[in-house]
Amino acid sequence: MVFLYLISIVIASVLTWYIKPRLIEILRENNMVATNYSGRVVINGAGLIFFIPCILSVFSLWSLVDLDSMVVYIVILLSMTLVGYIDDSLGSSTTKGLKGHIKGMISGRISTGIIKLIVALIIGIVISAVFFSSLLDIVFHAILFCLCVNFINLLDLRPGRSIKGFFIFTLFISLASGLKNFWMLLPIYSSLAVYIKDEMKEVYMLGDTGANLLGGVLGIFTLKAAYPGVKYLLFIILLFLHILAEFKSFSRIIDSMPLLKYLDSFGQLRKERS
Repeated sequence: MVFLYLISIVIASVLTWYIKPRLIEILRENNMVATNYSGRVVINGAGLIFFIPCILSVFSLWSLVDLDSMVVYIVILLSMTLVGYIDDSLGSSTTKGLKGHIKGMISGRISTGIIKLIVALIIGIVISAVFFSSLLDIVFHAILFCLCVNFINLLDLRPGRSIKGFFIFTLFISLASGLKNFWMLLPIYSSLAVYIKDEMKEVYMLGDTGANLLGGVLGIFTLKAAYPGVKYLLFIILLFLHILAEFKSFSRIIDSMPLLKYLDSFGQLRKERS
């Protein structure tokens, strides 16, 4: 079993290392760029870098995982990445926040952000129905899945912030739940270890492509691994953070708290402007 885990780590790491410069060039040639918080033009949608490595590396763990969980995991990677890429390539930055997207829909405008939320809800309902039987459980876990997906998107405003948030939340869930279903995190952690350096240098950013992927993995990991008490706690925390995000800037809150500000900027390697 340990050998299979090592194979998964090696596949994810090596493939990410190999794919990264080539995919960056493809994204640049297709003008997949965006202006980040500091006014720097960076490659957008770089979450595609660890999409394929994560899928291919998890196949080495097939014999250790039940079929339903493996299929659901792969479907989430595929669907969440695709809808995120659509948002990165076709979406508009003029509509912000859940409230803004809902207002736009009421007024007759369908944004890619709303499409992304609808797809997340559909996926959440489907995977909840696979693992849970009662209607109440399905509804609760579908909403929890959507909160996980959108939370990582809310964090994607500074280099590495979404990745750090993903790591902190998944590590907490994993430790609080006896390391159950850790196989879901192994490919992601391995790929992110290779990926993160150039994000911290502001060469590229996850975009909705990568944030959706991470959010989807956080969602399925929470649904499958977390004990009920942990799920209820996370539901309350995530719901509170979503409400807070409609009225307050996460960046301002983080900058006002020394510990959070330190964690947020830790590892930042931005090059000096020429």
